[in-house]
Amino acid sequence: MPNNLENHILEEVRKLKQKNRKRIVQIGMLLLLMGIVSGFAYLFFQGNPIWKIGNSAISVTTLFLSIVGLILILNIVTYIIKYQTSKSRYQSSLFSLKIWQFSRLKRIKGKYWLGYSLLLMALISQSNPSLIINPLNGFVTGIVYKPEPPRLNSPWPWKENTIIHPIVANMPSNIETTIESVAKYIVKQESDPYLRIKAIHDYVVSRVTYDLDVLKTGRRPAQDARTVFFTHKGVCEGYANLFMALGRSMGADVVYVRGKIRRDLAPIDLIPKVFRLIHSDYDWTNHAWNAVKILDNWQLVDTTWDDGDSSELGSYSADYLILPPQVMSISHFPQQLNWQLLHRREDYKTFENKPILTPQFFMDELMLISPTEYQTNVQKVAAIKIASSPNYQKKIVALFTKAQKVESSLWDLPGSGNLLEDNQDNQRRLQDFKKCQSQWNARGETEISCQFPEAGNYEVFVFSLEQKLSLLGKLKFHAVLR
Repeated sequence: MPNNLENHILEEVRKLKQKNRKRIVQIGMLLLLMGIVSGFAYLFFQGNPIWKIGNSAISVTTLFLSIVGLILILNIVTYIIKYQTSKSRYQSSLFSLKIWQFSRLKRIKGKYWLGYSLLLMALISQSNPSLIINPLNGFVTGIVYKPEPPRLNSPWPWKENTIIHPIVANMPSNIETTIESVAKYIVKQESDPYLRIKAIHDYVVSRVTYDLDVLKTGRRPAQDARTVFFTHKGVCEGYANLFMALGRSMGADVVYVRGKIRRDLAPIDLIPKVFRLIHSDYDWTNHAWNAVKILDNWQLVDTTWDDGDSSELGSYSADYLILPPQVMSISHFPQQLNWQLLHRREDYKTFENKPILTPQFFMDELMLISPTEYQTNVQKVAAIKIASSPNYQKKIVALFTKAQKVESSLWDLPGSGNLLEDNQDNQRRLQDFKKCQSQWNARGETEISCQFPEAGNYEVFVFSLEQKLSLLGKLKFHAVLR
C-alpha cells in the first residue's frame, strides 16, 4: 500500500510538472508567434506610411505593432484570470491569493523570464526604437560625459565673427595630409583653448562644402570623418564627424549630438518636389551637431549652420560656435535632452512653440517683449514689440507674406545675397512680401504693426537694417477678419 501511494504521488507530481511545462511552452509559443507576426508586419510596412487621424498622424507600423502588443497583453491577462479561476481552492482570502500568485511566478525559471523580456523589448523596439534607445543612451551619456550647463561665459559673440582663424587660413598644404597632422599643427600654433576650438571649427567650415546632391538625389555617400576630410564634401553628419575627429585628435572631449531642428527651419526648398513626394515619410528635421568640453565646461557647436556656402567668399560665420545653450535651444533639439545644457530641460512642444530668433538677435542684445509664442491668433493686425539698449543704432523692420505662398522663406532670405540691392533676383524673392510699419518709442522699444489684407496664415520676418539687412527672427500669425 505505501508503495502504491508513493507511486501515485510521484505520478501526480510528474503530471503537474508536465502540465507546467506545457503551459510555459504555450506562453512561449504565443510570444514567439507574436514576434514573428510583428517581424513580418515590420518588413511589410517598412515604408512607414502615415495614417492620419483627425489632426494627428501615426505610423501604420507603429499602430499595427501596438495593436499586436495589446492583443498579446490581453491574451496573457486572460490566461492568468482563467488559471486563477481554476485554482479557486487557493483563493480563500486576498492574502492567500497573493501568496499563491507569488509561488506560481517563482516556479518559472529565470531563463524563461529573460526570454519573455527580450521578446517584449524586441516588440517595443520595432514599434518605437526611441522608447528603449534614447533612455539607454541618455543613461550612458550621463555616466560617461556628465553634461551640465556651462558655468563660464564663452567668447561668443566673437569679435571677428566673419574672419577665419589665421592658422587655418594660412595652413601649409603639406600639413593637410591627415586629420591627425592638422590637429597637431593647430595645437602647436595655438595655445588658447577657445581659439583651438575655433580653429578646428574654421577648418571644417572653410574646407568642407555642403553636398546638396544628397538632398536632390537621395544618394548619401559615406559621412565618416576620413571620407569628408579627403572629399571636402558632406552633410551635417559629415561636418559633425570631422569636427569630432579633429577635436579628439588634439585631446579635446568632443561628442556627436543627434537631434532635430525646427520644422520651419528644415531646408525643404532645396529638395526637389518629386523627391519629397517619393520620400514623404522622411523626417527632414533630422540634424547633427557637436558638444565640446572647454575648461571643464560643455559648449555647443554647429559647423554645418556656420557654413552658409563654402564656395562663396564671405559666407563664413561663427554664429553657432560655442553659443549660449538658451540661444541654441531655439533651433536645435537633441535626442538626449541632457545635451540641451539648460538648467531646466524643455520638451519638444515647448521647443516648437518658441519664437524663432536668430543668433544675431541675441548679439544685438535685443529682447522680444511680445508675442511670446511662435504662432499667435490676431483679428486684423499683428503687433510685435522689441526692446533694445539706448545706444542701439540699427533700425528694426519687418516683412510679411501669406504662409502658403512661400515654402521656406527663412532659408531663401538671409544668406542669399544683399536684399538691399536692386536686381531681378531680389525682386523675385520680394514680390510676395509686404512691409510692416515700425516705429521706435521713447522707452527704447520698436513697435511693429503688420496689417493683413485678408484672413489666413501669415509669416512675419524681422530684420535689423544698417549697411546690410540681417535676419533677426520669424513669427507666425493666424488672422481672422471681422
